[in-house]
Amino acid sequence: MSECGFKATFLLEGVDKDLIIKSFKTLEKEMRFSRGFVTIEVTNDGVSIVACAKDITSLRSLVNGVVKSLYLILEAVRIDADS
Repeated sequence: MSECGFKATFLLEGVDKDLIIKSFKTLEKEMRFSRGFVTIEVTNDGVSIVACAKDITSLRSLVNGVVKSLYLILEAVRIDADS
């Protein structure tokens, strides 16, 4: 998909980069459809997750998926740290 009319970027710093990368590498396949996709990139200071879509409704769907996934990953890390 080459057309990216709408984009949202999440920059995560101060997190376990390897965990986020591994988690989102598997989720990339689930978050790819004809009108949008999600990619993950490593930056100097953290991890960048980019949602790209042809329309705002598709972007909303991708952003919702990214936020839910991040919440679950980070909450699992917090629970593990508390135990």
